[in-house]
Amino acid sequence: MPLQLIFTSAPRGLVAGRSGFCTVARHAALSERLTQQLEALGTPHDDADGATFTFRRLEAGSQAWYVLSRFVARGLDYSQRDNRLAHHLVFTAEEAAVLPPPAALALRWNGWKDAWTEEPTWLKEDARPLPLAAHPVLTPAAGWREFAGTGAKAAWLVNASGAAAVSLLNPPESATLLRLLAESSALLGRAAWSATFTTNAAKTGADGFDWAVGPASGRPTIDLAQAAQLAAPAGEHARIAATGAGATAPAAAGPTSSAPRRAAAHANAPATGTNGVTIAVVSLLVLVAGSLAFVYFNQPAKKKAVETTQPGPPPIDSTAADELLKANRAIADVDGLMARNDFVAAGKLWLEGCKLSPTFAARYRDQYLPRLKSKFAETTTASLLARLESPTATANRKGMLEIAEDAAEALRIGESLEVTKDAAWEELARIRSRAEMVGSLDIRPIILTQGEWLTADLGPNSPSTAEFKLSMAAAEKIGRFIDTTGANKNVTVNARLRLLPLDSFHARDEKTKYQPAEIRTGSQANWIEATSKSGRQPIVIGVGSRLNTITLNFADNSASQLRDTNQLIEIELADGSRQTIALITNVKALRPLNLGLAALKSDVDTGVVHAAAWAEPILNSFIASSGSLGLYPAGHEFPDRDLASTRATKSLLETDLVRLERKSGPGAPSYDEVKARRSAFTAQDFVKAGAPWSLRSVSARGEEGLLLVEFR
Repeated sequence: MPLQLIFTSAPRGLVAGRSGFCTVARHAALSERLTQQLEALGTPHDDADGATFTFRRLEAGSQAWYVLSRFVARGLDYSQRDNRLAHHLVFTAEEAAVLPPPAALALRWNGWKDAWTEEPTWLKEDARPLPLAAHPVLTPAAGWREFAGTGAKAAWLVNASGAAAVSLLNPPESATLLRLLAESSALLGRAAWSATFTTNAAKTGADGFDWAVGPASGRPTIDLAQAAQLAAPAGEHARIAATGAGATAPAAAGPTSSAPRRAAAHANAPATGTNGVTIAVVSLLVLVAGSLAFVYFNQPAKKKAVETTQPGPPPIDSTAADELLKANRAIADVDGLMARNDFVAAGKLWLEGCKLSPTFAARYRDQYLPRLKSKFAETTTASLLARLESPTATANRKGMLEIAEDAAEALRIGESLEVTKDAAWEELARIRSRAEMVGSLDIRPIILTQGEWLTADLGPNSPSTAEFKLSMAAAEKIGRFIDTTGANKNVTVNARLRLLPLDSFHARDEKTKYQPAEIRTGSQANWIEATSKSGRQPIVIGVGSRLNTITLNFADNSASQLRDTNQLIEIELADGSRQTIALITNVKALRPLNLGLAALKSDVDTGVVHAAAWAEPILNSFIASSGSLGLYPAGHEFPDRDLASTRATKSLLETDLVRLERKSGPGAPSYDEVKARRSAFTAQDFVKAGAPWSLRSVSARGEEGLLLVEFR
């Protein structure tokens, strides 16, 4: 039986406290340091209704203590002062090893004090184990299933390493909340007592707690008011939470010592507030660990109903009846997931249920499987397309890779379900490839400039130099970038540089190392230079009124190898932002990106063809040093005197089709090709009517420039 400590606000015998004065009658089982820590917690609850629960781990006197606390504010005490009360249950690791998770104790123990109107006194000793109210098993997570539609969502609060640091907003009433926390704790098995929590982070703060109910900065947030609408997590914890399959024994607080220890329970009123002072009413029920074990394991059989540890679910393979029971529990989740159009999670749960029991599959196959298969591809594809079109999901590589992983999982589950390979299924496969392709890129702004390398070397073992002359337009773009860094005559900005081969735009390179660099300005020129201990800067970018060049210095004759090659200089600032400069000398060696026709969309009302949301960051990354960028259909004629644009109009497409229909002789497209494009145009499929499209740079005179991106 743990020891109890109660702190309330009542003046009696004042001694120095943290925020005022307090007196505490300390028991020998509690160290001075632990008692001080408990006093310092105060009573972070001032509402006349409800209660605040916390669970934390404290270190005192080389021993770990596990403290479950309940804070209330109920009327006035015997001295007619504000009666705020803190009730602490303090456990050792040995005691926690045979108890349910702390949130379950908070819910099931009926000994919590709501008020204390008497003078400080000792509570009567009670040698029994904690009397706990009966409660359903924690796994599968039936509470989460009732609250959020599926027990799998209990896994929101855990990860592979243990309890996840999360903030929970808009919680349900206290009993439901504690049940949800208890079911999530149970997923950690013997590590359940490692998950700390507070049910009111606004009063207690979130620091030191894994699960904070209330706003907490710097951690993921779960809005419990939207729990039923949010997608369920995947993984082993989610499977166990939904089905109970593979669940381990309830939690242990930590390693068990061979020497028995005492534990304490303790309730504590605040040392702060206008009413002044705090006094401790100490109640403790002293029982050594040996007595606890003797009483616990030698009670009459009829008292087993109040044992502190609920029996876990039966072994999965013990009997066919057990398998069927677990499989039947999953049925409600499958139906609920399909009702919310989460067919991937529903399919996964169905397959797991089938593995548990062939009887399950035979009994419910006709009821669930046809509906699951008929809408699986269509619904999943629509959901992933919506994510693909969302700027928040595609703003970084991680978002794209998550979409690719989800699409791959959907394909795997669909294969197992034997989903029909229709158009929606094929689009699902394309979404996966598309997301993987974009996720493999390293998208950053690129200043495009063309020129040639001028090299000088004195022999195979002598230093050499390569110089690239910049146009005035390219130098101006680089100069604007330098201005944005904050460098001036009095401030030098630190940066990093690296030189990369340029075969295709946005290729990811995680091997080439950066070199330290400085960005500085002068009266006639601005500079970006890689620094070197030898005093000879390997990369020098100079732009100004007299000099606009990029110079590369090599210790050997490597400069000669740059002739007819395209190079990329990448500049990274301290905040992680980057700028690249493409130095293009060999246009034929440059491979354009192919984003596919799915990267283009057309507006139904206007007929304008433009990039899809997920492709826009790629198109917008190119910065033409002179002229502009334009999106053009196949067979477009240059020079084009109109202003280039990345949004192609319906009239531009129709003009090109009319010209191609009249064209004859060498270079003219075939009759069938033009006819097919005209048919697509008439059907208002403007993307197909102009395919293959291309993104090109266009000079100020309308002349065709670099081919940057293809849409085939």
